[in-house]
This record gives sequence, structure tokens and C-alpha cells, in this order.
Amino acid sequence: MSAFSLERLAELVIEAARKKQSKLENFARDLTYWVKRIRPTLEFGVDGSPKLSIDFSENHISQNTLSQVFNIPEQMAKQQGHVVVVLDEFQEITRFGKEGVEGLLRSVIQQQQGVSYLFLGSKTHMMSQMFENKNRPFFNTGIHVQIGPLPVDETIDFLRQRFGKDNITLSDDEAKYLIQCAAEIPYYIQLLASFIWQRTITKKKSITMDDIDNSVQDIIDLKGDFYFEQFNRYATGQKQLMRALAKSGEHIFSTEYVRNNKLNTPSSVQKNIMTLLEDGIADKTGSTYFISDPFFRRYLQGL
Repeated sequence: MSAFSLERLAELVIEAARKKQSKLENFARDLTYWVKRIRPTLEFGVDGSPKLSIDFSENHISQNTLSQVFNIPEQMAKQQGHVVVVLDEFQEITRFGKEGVEGLLRSVIQQQQGVSYLFLGSKTHMMSQMFENKNRPFFNTGIHVQIGPLPVDETIDFLRQRFGKDNITLSDDEAKYLIQCAAEIPYYIQLLASFIWQRTITKKKSITMDDIDNSVQDIIDLKGDFYFEQFNRYATGQKQLMRALAKSGEHIFSTEYVRNNKLNTPSSVQKNIMTLLEDGIADKTGSTYFISDPFFRRYLQGL
């Protein structure tokens, strides 16, 4: 869910629904009944293909309009039969905490009869908090399944096939390195692969380790201002812990780890890591902690 605003969130839902329609004109008509405060517009390209654009008639999207958008899958189910909605990186909805979007979505889902949901997220601590904390709207919703990392061989095959369509060669070693740089997380694998593609599409060549490293740096450069602001909104002790986690996340409460990374005390590390976990900056696997975003991790290593 790469939505930076409520309006963008609504647009993503509508766009996903649109892709499942065979007749765009009918969908645009239905949309005016389903969501009262938007104006869908159909435009036609030079080849005659239709394109749908959305205009909100509100300066800031209201909860009522957003709830109608969230209910589009139910409206579709009434026409087409059972609908399955997959929400990837679902923990990102918490960035709209002040607007109460998490609770609003839960209240809409509770009323739906013809829709099933699959919630996916790579930040396991945040996902656990959303579904296991009794004070959160999605407490005890559904069955929780720990998927684990992507199967490497299948991921390599997928990447090689996609690059191969443009006559770009990706060897097994380079593919494994790409996956490693992206921390085996689907979203970051796709992001890094898209940057590598941009670097190599005009050359039609084999992808090298340098192409991958340069593409990682391209991402860091592009997101540099965001990473700078993200880092500097935290207190000094939390910043120091982030930089330490970018190097290693094992035995972080030990006296040796605290001393080597110039942290304060083990108790302060305990307090600071909870803040980073709750904010999605850090995550953990077993007893090992790490920076969730592998490119932010690289950014921190360069400080």
C-alpha cells in the first residue's frame, strides 16, 4: 500500500477495482452511484482506448467518502459474485492513524458479506500489533500465517523471465545478490529490479554487480531527503541505536554491544528499540533486530 495521502489511498482502491472490469464505461457509471462525492471522467486516447480519471469534489476526502470507497468490493460482489481483496504492506495504513482509517476500514469490512480479505505485510512486529493488540480495530481478525522469505529459486526464475522479455540477461549470482540487497522482501525486490531495468534497458546487456550496487545508490539518492527527515525526527539515543542496528542487530542488550556502539545503557536500548519497532523503523526475527527498509539501512551505514 504505497499511499502517501487519503486521496491516493482511495485512488489505489478504485484503480484496483477498475482493473477487474471488462467494460470501463459501465464501471464509471456504477462508480457515480457507489461513491457520491467523486466525478469519474472517461477520456479516449488516439488509438480509441478509454482511460478513467477521478476527481474528488472535496478539498479533503471525508470519512464518509472513504468508507464508500472501501465498500466498492462489496458492491462488485453483488454484481459478480464473491470478491477477494489482497492488501499488500498493510501495516502502512497506520501512517493515517490520526484520521482513524484503520478503525474505519474495520467497520466497513464488518458489514460486508461477499468479500474476503488477505492482509500482507513485511514488518512483522507492526502486523502483530495490529492483529494481536486488543485495543486495535483488527484484533483477532482472521488467521495469522507466518510466510517467511520468498523461495529463492522461484524468485530468480521470475526475475530472469521479466528481464529476459527485454533481452536483458541476469545470471544466478547477480539475481541472488539483487535479492540479498533487497533483504528478500518482495516490495524492495521489485523496487530495486525496476531501477536496474532503467539502467540497462537501453543497453540490452547482462546485469553486473556494479549495476545492482549503482541502482541501490540511485534509490538512496532519490529517497535521501526522506531518509534524512526520518532519521532526524528521533532523539539522540534512538539515532545511535539505528546506526548500530545498521551494522548488527544481535545481542543488542548485552554490555558489549552497548559499549561498542556508544549507547547509553541496556535499559535505554530496551526503551528505544520498542519505539523503533512500533514505528516500523526496526523489526526482528527471533532475537535478532534489523532496520526494516534495506535501503535506509544502507543510508545509515553511510552516515
